[in-house]
Amino acid sequence: MLITTLGTSHGDHTYCRFNSSTLFESDPQSILIDAGEPVNALMIRKEKTFCALRAVFITHMHNDHVGGLPSLIKALIRYPVDGQHTTIFIPENGAEAIKPWLKAQHLPTESPYFTFQTVHPGTIYQDDIFSVTAIGTQHIFSENEPASYAYLIECEGKKVLCTGDLRADFLDFPVIAKTETIDLCLCEATHYQPPQALPFLMESRFQRLIFNHVYNTWHGDGENRLKGFFSKLPYPVEVAHDGDEYLI
Repeated sequence: MLITTLGTSHGDHTYCRFNSSTLFESDPQSILIDAGEPVNALMIRKEKTFCALRAVFITHMHNDHVGGLPSLIKALIRYPVDGQHTTIFIPENGAEAIKPWLKAQHLPTESPYFTFQTVHPGTIYQDDIFSVTAIGTQHIFSENEPASYAYLIECEGKKVLCTGDLRADFLDFPVIAKTETIDLCLCEATHYQPPQALPFLMESRFQRLIFNHVYNTWHGDGENRLKGFFSKLPYPVEVAHDGDEYLI
């Protein structure tokens, strides 16, 4: 499985990072976690095939995670191939919120090439290559079902946990990290301070940890400071950049 961190910034674009989007590929298909801007342009630059994209999973409805979705939908329908279809999983009533914006851009809200589906906790997607489980977080508070999610991706016998954005106290970090061996965790690095996260990460059964959704403080020379905070973890720690590729 090849993982490409297309965009690795937080709520703002920065001098070296665009908004959040991460592509998972296992020939002949792919899935995408989040669609921050400019996800379609970043896929084109990396020569990724849109017709291979089977599903998109939005962690929550903040603009830096969903703002590039209309342009991505345009790319999906512009040069389709036979049998192509992408399911777009969105929390809350996100699909109904996006449809008027698509209509305003003279883009279809329904198509043979894409459909919308609402995210609920549990296993929400499974094909012959990928299985994706949605895990509720509290980055966006909701009285009913969660409005924000982490995702556990299973593929080729590997497990990857994408945390999405978390609470400032880190208390909603997915408990599955303590109970199951996870080959790779892609953990956001914006909404908390490292001392708050360290006890949770020490207890986690990760083989590897990569920070994405990277706050300005951890850009440039700050990368080494961030890794220094977590130097006692019993597994390797890295900081992602736009366009980085990880083979697991």
